[in-house]
Amino acid sequence: MSGSIVLTGATGVVGMEVLARLLEAGRDDVVVLLRAASQAEADQRLSDTLRRLWDELPLEPRVRAIPADVTSPRLGLAGHDRRELLATADRVVHCAAAVGFDQPLPEALAINALGTQRVLELAHSMPRLQRVVYVSTAYVSGQREGRFHETDLIAGQSFRNTYEQSKHLAERLVSNCGLPVVVARPSIVVGAADTGWTPAFSALYLPLRAFARGLLERVPADPAGIVDVVPLDYVAGSIVHLVDAPDVEGMTFNLVAGDAAATVADVLRLGQERFGQPAPVFAPLIRAGGTEALVPYFDVRTTFDDANARAVLEPAGLSATPLDALFGRIIDYAEATRWGRVPTTREAAARESDDRYEPAAA
Repeated sequence: MSGSIVLTGATGVVGMEVLARLLEAGRDDVVVLLRAASQAEADQRLSDTLRRLWDELPLEPRVRAIPADVTSPRLGLAGHDRRELLATADRVVHCAAAVGFDQPLPEALAINALGTQRVLELAHSMPRLQRVVYVSTAYVSGQREGRFHETDLIAGQSFRNTYEQSKHLAERLVSNCGLPVVVARPSIVVGAADTGWTPAFSALYLPLRAFARGLLERVPADPAGIVDVVPLDYVAGSIVHLVDAPDVEGMTFNLVAGDAAATVADVLRLGQERFGQPAPVFAPLIRAGGTEALVPYFDVRTTFDDANARAVLEPAGLSATPLDALFGRIIDYAEATRWGRVPTTREAAARESDDRYEPAAA
């Protein structure tokens, strides 16, 4: 009989969709480790997360919360919670991360690297452990130019920010941990291809919103820069598939657009057509004054190879929708929710998408 799945980062963009898909599959109990000072606070955070997914909570969601803290020794787990996990859990999905680009390096390392080490220590103690899925980022490539393969990690690259640097160190820890691990490396994640739903509007949404409002007349970017964007449903669906996929231990999967990735010029052309704005002027790429947050990753010269991902995921019906094909839906959802100020649940987004995009009956 299969055991339970330990999930971290369930309140984040990717982790929330992973949680939804694990629960919809209905096969496994899920134990969510949530940063909280008490069981009551953890329960409330879980309830709040579930209410962002469904209009009405499932009758038997097969999920429970445990208060934890990846920055604390032994994850800050109470003794009885740790004993329960060691007795019942057999898989771990580690999505928790600090994703800000401007964090001080010690803070980024504490959460992304040391936190990962502590999750691995817990996994080492699980007598029933079958697999650890670690959610990294394609941008462990740093500023490496050219093709970055799934087998690449240490390539003499420099890093744009502390997020990349700390995730790179975390992945090095994972690669040397001696556990049955699988690494998933998403690139830039936007809303689901089928509904546009996302619980947060960051990354690519920031420059697009500024462009829509006519505030991005001069773009400090390289028009030939590679903007590798993938939809949330592909990323989370792939992670859930990798939890139990056979014969993938020790492999890394770039969850990316790869050779189908857009360029900066492509992104701004799509925005220009959608928002009716004049073409922007490309300015010299100067990293100052908050530019990193407004136009993230608009100078990338890296193409990500995803041979492993295509070989394992495409037979399971999982492939990344290109940006030009999903752009309309992600912007429809952004505008319908006023760029996140009036959010909907994941369930409501699916219902509204069906109403908007299903062809009328003849």
